[in-house]
Amino acid sequence: MKRSLKQKVVSSLLAISLTAGLAPLGQAKADSPSENGKVSPIIEKVDSNRAIEHVRFLSETIGPRPGGTQAEQWASRYVGMKLKAMGYEVEYQPFAVPDQYVGFIDSPLSHSRNWQTGAAPNSLISTEAVTAPLIFVPNGTKLEEIPNEVNGKIVLFEKGETVEDYNKQVENAVAKGAKGVLLYSLIGGRGNYGQTFKPRLTKKQSIPVFGLAYAQGNAFKEELAKKGSTVLSLKARHESNLQSLNVIAKKKPKNSAGNEKAVIVSSHYDSVAGAPGANDNASGTGLLLELARTFQNVETDKEIRFIAFGSEEMGLFGSEHYVDNLSKQERDRILGVFNADMVATNYDKAKNLYAMTPDGSTNLVTDAALNASKQLNNDLVLQGKFGSSDHVPFAYAGIPSALFIWMGVDSWDPLIYHIEKVYHTPQDNVLENISPERMKMALEVIGTGVYNVLQKPAVQKEQKAA
Repeated sequence: MKRSLKQKVVSSLLAISLTAGLAPLGQAKADSPSENGKVSPIIEKVDSNRAIEHVRFLSETIGPRPGGTQAEQWASRYVGMKLKAMGYEVEYQPFAVPDQYVGFIDSPLSHSRNWQTGAAPNSLISTEAVTAPLIFVPNGTKLEEIPNEVNGKIVLFEKGETVEDYNKQVENAVAKGAKGVLLYSLIGGRGNYGQTFKPRLTKKQSIPVFGLAYAQGNAFKEELAKKGSTVLSLKARHESNLQSLNVIAKKKPKNSAGNEKAVIVSSHYDSVAGAPGANDNASGTGLLLELARTFQNVETDKEIRFIAFGSEEMGLFGSEHYVDNLSKQERDRILGVFNADMVATNYDKAKNLYAMTPDGSTNLVTDAALNASKQLNNDLVLQGKFGSSDHVPFAYAGIPSALFIWMGVDSWDPLIYHIEKVYHTPQDNVLENISPERMKMALEVIGTGVYNVLQKPAVQKEQKAA
């Protein structure tokens, strides 16, 4: 899940979301469980283990998937190959994305070998390794706080609270002869452990300067405390002229006239630098692929699309590109968008599966989710307000859409919400952060909601809207 929107959405929907925070509305009044009173056939077909195998491949075999990089391209081909094998028409929709500056750390720590980080654009960017012993320095915003021993070494700092503070740390380390600087985050913007980042330097530096996640910096500190010394090798890569891809799979009804109503299931498959992105958002992509398998033989008078968006973490680039390139006629065909983002966390405070809209209003998608929860006798599904994922561009264009995400909300203060501590960090992996039970519930609720919308005759929808 991304942290910021592109400029045109910021002025409206994101401002609503981040100013007002998350405001769960509780369960809205749902319609009757189903038209025929039967239990959803979807729950007999979906398999959370299959979904998690996709999560494992994306997060472990491929690993971090920053937008536009080779790893993200690999992930897009994997998703497209799986969808095509299921019989769907698959299209790859390309779009340009900004440059990436990625750092790589090679160290004796087995779990941190070739760790990926953010690199400062105006520091030394080179694939030729800078190798030196590591030293940890507390503070460092004053020159006298930097010991002479940093000369010829790579310096590890806890990142200063402000850009000005950490720029002073870098400048002071350079003045004392440091060969490289590692700044590590302590806390993220959403209360999570700090993630990797691109340091914003006010002066060009001739040494590598990397932005580490909390888990990375803390591991190096512990290694120094245990062994007294360790040697690191730093490399950095500037990737330019980047292209990302939306993977679009379609299943049209028999005897299609090309103007049928459509239902979309979506997710994003990229991650931030340094994060395997098991829950954010290989989980949503695993869910998408498993629902695509489940629906491959479902007959309906509507078109169903499964769309895996690229470069969501860079600012909703993929979903915005997709929506911006829809004609008015095509927008009008879309009944609703079920967007899955972070649907399998095992974080204990994320107690509910939410169907979120940017302004907290209900629509066809949220209603379908709440009806599905009643049909499944599931009281953990709630409706709420959140504006930071790929449902936003659709909502901005007037298309019913909702974000499905596991969260916890403090009822006494709607401005406080809980997303997993390992969000956007190296700890977002299958072992530490994926719950098969949460994945199963998300598959059943979203799948049942989609199924019910697909099976409801289009003429009923049109008459109801009239």
